[in-house]
Amino acid sequence: MAKKKKRKKDKFEFEFEIVDKFDDEDFFDDCPICQAMKLAQKKGRQPSSAELKKAFLKAKEKGAIVGGSLLEEKEFQMPKWMECTWRRVPCGRDDCPICGRIKKDRQKHIEKGENPDDPKFAFEDVGRNFKEALKIIKKDAESKGFDITNIEDIQEPPKPQKFSLYNKIEKWNKSVKTLENSSEVLGEFWLYTEEAADLFWYPNILLAKTYRQLCNKWHIKSGDDYGEFDYQYTGYVLKECIELLKKSLKKLINNYPQKQELNSIYSNLLKLEKEIIKI
Repeated sequence: MAKKKKRKKDKFEFEFEIVDKFDDEDFFDDCPICQAMKLAQKKGRQPSSAELKKAFLKAKEKGAIVGGSLLEEKEFQMPKWMECTWRRVPCGRDDCPICGRIKKDRQKHIEKGENPDDPKFAFEDVGRNFKEALKIIKKDAESKGFDITNIEDIQEPPKPQKFSLYNKIEKWNKSVKTLENSSEVLGEFWLYTEEAADLFWYPNILLAKTYRQLCNKWHIKSGDDYGEFDYQYTGYVLKECIELLKKSLKKLINNYPQKQELNSIYSNLLKLEKEIIKI
């Protein structure tokens, strides 16, 4: 009986090489994670945690098996009372860090014989209250394990006028102000409606928050972690402002005169909305 020859185990040699650059063929077009890495590399940086998380979620939706702490960790949510810093009608509660403090400040000015509506005192109070609100937010975030970047380490973003979208919204704001001024001259009674109050309040919020969002996006693209924290909340504020403006304009157009001017403002807002949402 012939003896079976013993087969020698095949020898495999592995050579490891550190790869610090990826070629196009290293990325699959249908892989969101690969796409995110490739895009960041083209910009000469590493993908941010927010970009990776978004890519992981897209990959999961496509059926990929992904997991880990990146997907499990919860994002820090901005406290509800922060809405009192931008809504025309705040909550007005005494225990609100914003409204409660404003009431206390007004009372102090009255007791001192000062006019609480004097711009000099108003600007000082708003600045101080906003700083205190940010401290509360930072403390709350840290207690939940979220690290907000040190403000001193934040790069200075471009000036507002450097962003074309900011200039477009500023121009739109002027058209709203022009309508307000002309309506006052004509003595239009619709100026005293709630819809008019929203129409003349939220354009300034929209302009300020758009610039803030553009700065957030600029920080993220620059590889600065700052911007991720505020990006989601500011996006929510922008959508809310647009919806409130659209609602007020629709009602004004259907029930009051100067329909041509109002229609023009509404039409231009819809065009701006598409660009704002894409930030």
